[in-house]
Amino acid sequence: MKKIDNHEIDINLDDFPDNLVKLIVGLLDDKNYPEKHNARITLVKMGKPIIPQMHKLLASRNGLLRKDVAKIIELIADRRSIPLLISLLDDMESDIRWIAAEGLIKIGRQCILPILKSIRDGKSSYFHNKGTHHVLNSLLYENEKKKLTPLLLSLDDYHELGETAPVEAFKALKTVFKCNT
Repeated sequence: MKKIDNHEIDINLDDFPDNLVKLIVGLLDDKNYPEKHNARITLVKMGKPIIPQMHKLLASRNGLLRKDVAKIIELIADRRSIPLLISLLDDMESDIRWIAAEGLIKIGRQCILPILKSIRDGKSSYFHNKGTHHVLNSLLYENEKKKLTPLLLSLDDYHELGETAPVEAFKALKTVFKCNT
């Protein structure tokens, strides 16, 4: 079953186990919702061991597949997905951006430093900043939010497109989180 001529899957599945290939194909079946739903549930139950294969599938140009895979990654909430979810905050599809932000929130506070570092290092766009604002607003404690008000305002200000966000993220890493890197 490894050889699939399904034009909807544009990722080479040759190195995927047969049971995983069958579930991935099931994710794409919009005409059979129970099969699609069961495939998603089964993949989520498989948990962290399938995360590397799910990451590979996000390279697909198929928006439906990418959205379903992003949802599975969100539900598994594995810290190895943090860099990938941060990059998905800039995805061309709004559903995937939202799923990525929710996935980071589910993973928890261990996402804060990588997100701040991505902002500090210049990863800044309108969508990325909005997603980052949502994540930080959900994960930061109230006292941290007060200290990071300039950063949060910068991320939320579409007129400036977050031009001051890298500087504010640098300050946050140094002062609030005492991070030297």
